[in-house]
Amino acid sequence: MVERQFNTKLKSVQSDWGGEFRTLSTLLSSLGIIHRLSCPHTSEQNGIVERRHRHVVETGLTLLAQSHVPQRFWNFVFDKAVYLINPMPSRANSSKSPFELLFNRSPDYSFLRVFGSQCFPHLRPYNKHKMDFRSTPCTFLGYSPTHHGYRCFDPQTERIYIARHVRFNECHFPFAIPPKHTTHGSPSDPYVSSYPTPIQPPLPQNKPPLIHTYHRRQKSPIAASLAANPNRSPPPKTASTTTGTHSTTQTAT
Repeated sequence: MVERQFNTKLKSVQSDWGGEFRTLSTLLSSLGIIHRLSCPHTSEQNGIVERRHRHVVETGLTLLAQSHVPQRFWNFVFDKAVYLINPMPSRANSSKSPFELLFNRSPDYSFLRVFGSQCFPHLRPYNKHKMDFRSTPCTFLGYSPTHHGYRCFDPQTERIYIARHVRFNECHFPFAIPPKHTTHGSPSDPYVSSYPTPIQPPLPQNKPPLIHTYHRRQKSPIAASLAANPNRSPPPKTASTTTGTHSTTQTAT
């Protein structure tokens, strides 16, 4: 692939002595390519690859955290991470992306979409009956390596569609669990009605505010004395009579 696509030849390949690379040693030797190995338990001798691996893992975990996609789709997650890293500008390359350095042209970002978001692929060619729906809610799982299209996962049928004509809802993630709003320990009704809109009464304008004045009734001296000494007997009542211009007071016994 390197010889055909970039018109160059590999001279040497460096790796550790992991099991996934041991089978390549014989093939590389037959092609005249030197297979260089790092010392055992010395990952710093292969620092460039180790840092690249860490970049891929951290980018993939970020995609998982944002989209809430289950870990069983990890292969699609890291495939998407590598796809994003290649056209991403890098400070180590003077703000140029690996894609631009390799192909000498700027990458096209119009094809990128938010991973794990809701999508609606055009499924008319897949339908067996004309009354079937033209689309169904799916989850975007990256790009096809062999097609110029999108991977759309249907959670109802566990099927992955590869389609070019897709509508995206990039603010909604189907695998995300919506938060539960509770009121006094019981789940609230998720249905919210927005029609009709309640009409608010108009506020009074240019009217003086209402002032409520409360007058406290004063207690008589006798009531105040009884409140202070509840065991004390009340004083005798008096009856007043008036005859002409003279008044007399009699004590009730």
